[in-house]
Amino acid sequence: MTSRRTKGPERPSASKPGADPQRPGRRRALSHVGGAVRAAGDPELARALEVAARPAPGDDGRALTHGFHAWSARMHPHTAAALIRDVAAPGGVADPFMGGGTVLVEALCAGRPALGADINPVALEVAWARTRLWSLGRSGRLVGVAESVAERAREILASEPVPRGLRELEGGWYDPPALADLWSLDEAIAELQDTGLRRMMRACLSSLVVKASRQRSDSVAELDADHGWVPAGRVPEWLVRRADEHARSLVALREAVPAGTDEPRLALRDARAEVPAFAGTVGLVLTSPPYPGVYDYVQHQARRYALFRLDAREAADQEIGARRQSVRAGWMSVAWRFEQDLGAALTAWRPWLAPGGRVALVIGDGEHPERVIRVLPLIERAAAAAELVVMASVSQQRPVFGPARAQGDEHREEHIVLLEAAG
Repeated sequence: MTSRRTKGPERPSASKPGADPQRPGRRRALSHVGGAVRAAGDPELARALEVAARPAPGDDGRALTHGFHAWSARMHPHTAAALIRDVAAPGGVADPFMGGGTVLVEALCAGRPALGADINPVALEVAWARTRLWSLGRSGRLVGVAESVAERAREILASEPVPRGLRELEGGWYDPPALADLWSLDEAIAELQDTGLRRMMRACLSSLVVKASRQRSDSVAELDADHGWVPAGRVPEWLVRRADEHARSLVALREAVPAGTDEPRLALRDARAEVPAFAGTVGLVLTSPPYPGVYDYVQHQARRYALFRLDAREAADQEIGARRQSVRAGWMSVAWRFEQDLGAALTAWRPWLAPGGRVALVIGDGEHPERVIRVLPLIERAAAAAELVVMASVSQQRPVFGPARAQGDEHREEHIVLLEAAG
């Protein structure tokens, strides 16, 4: 069973509407695009990685709860499922850059203990909402709760104006009725007494924020030239519909997960943080680190930070590989910083590995105005610093847009890289 998505993957944003001059073009993860695959390393492992890189034609990756809430450069569920099935040692599955939780959903479906973390507070909520193993009765309450929230929001809006601060900060990104509806719905959700239903309903509302805005998409901070006016009452209608869709997807997820499987352990945490409690328990760290200089994940969520009053300071300060860093420094500095950050993360993860445990990275080359940043050498050096070695990799070419192409780099590559403990 599938659930519909909003207008596209998550997007960067700024305090004022307008084009993002650093955005070179749309990017898609390796497992979302076909094409020739270049393999290296152990032949058997490389074949397993190649299988993971090739979803079936027509598989849009939105089954179960995967279609709930857009997320930039999300891993295809086929890739996560294949890697868990084919290269994981016994034990849990961990994703320290969990984003929207694709890996965690597939770990649940495999009956594996799942551990997830991200420094982005929106990621924590989206991953939580995608991985609840709720009963049929509890999932079935979502539509009724959404209808009650919509009714209460109308009452709030009839008696209170949208706060001036929110209008001044975000008004340029919305039609006035849409902003008013989003604000009043959030106020109504805050009154829900059931913590789980309140959290789930806010995640449903979060999935509609970009759709209700004038912004082009979740990963393009530009005003949409084809934006259609969002009238009063439209967003509440969407919320009820989204609650129904997600309730159905949660039922499908529960049916797909083996009995006795626990919901994931999730945390708001830097990927470089040591977690002694995980020591020796993880059969596979499967994650998609940020591509150096490609995205600003913190900026992607600016609309949501403002509406939901989320504190994003730590995410803004500690985000790895952010594009805003690449425009302030030369490409060698950006590459060195990324290598150091990835090395610190790998060093933190290595103690988690159970005997025979592995690390699988789904990642693409970075981009800088001066050139493409090739990540495979950076990964090899970062892995060596963490006493890990590259066992196999597969790569597919992608076109390059913008300044890097003008410098002569006509392609970049997306990779799946498999690491094991050295020795």
